[in-house]
Amino acid sequence: MTLLCIAGASVALLGGCKPKAGASCKIETKEICVDAKQALVCHDGKWEDMTCRGPSGCGKNGSESSCDQTVAEDKDVCNLVNDFVCSGDKKTMLECQKNHWTFSQSCLGERSCSMEQKKVICDNSTAKEGDACREEDDYACSPDKKVALVCRSQKFTVASNCKGKNGCKITGDKGTGFKVECDDSIANIGDPCDKESHFACAPDEKQIVKCVSKKFVADDKCKRNEKCAVKGELVGCY
Repeated sequence: MTLLCIAGASVALLGGCKPKAGASCKIETKEICVDAKQALVCHDGKWEDMTCRGPSGCGKNGSESSCDQTVAEDKDVCNLVNDFVCSGDKKTMLECQKNHWTFSQSCLGERSCSMEQKKVICDNSTAKEGDACREEDDYACSPDKKVALVCRSQKFTVASNCKGKNGCKITGDKGTGFKVECDDSIANIGDPCDKESHFACAPDEKQIVKCVSKKFVADDKCKRNEKCAVKGELVGCY
């Protein structure tokens, strides 16, 4: 007797026949292991290939197949809408949207992307201008530590240049919380700024500049025998 595999039928009833990608299926989001690192998942009535990059690969969870996707790559097929995961290099956080892992944000900080207490944590305290972000008014330093960035409308934009000797740095820890500090005690006229009415010295030390409407503008010139300097928290001509 010849055994026929019918698309979408139960594997058990067919004595071991396995479905193939593109064949019809009936139970939405059902997973079936193909091998140690590959599964098929039922989406919109069709079996679809799904890669299991996590350390457990594809195996049994009770009587059901389970695909470990605790690690994934951009555009991989996924099965848990609105779930988050880290990429293999831990530099990116991905979100499951429309059955595919999609770039959410870069994680360029020292802690990169990690799983902490079953929650994906993305350290984006280091970021590039234009990078995606999720928390409005979140701050980051540029990779060269010369610019402070702020999250506006889900994109990191320049908050202030950090031309002082301390540049841009991340302070604090997990217990107290991390904080971005920008040394903008030196600034050119026209430089972006984030602290209204904040004062700084021009690079030539000949004048004081002031943050007005997100831009540094000329405030006061120093006398011929004076130089602009920062003493404590005061900016002045000395």
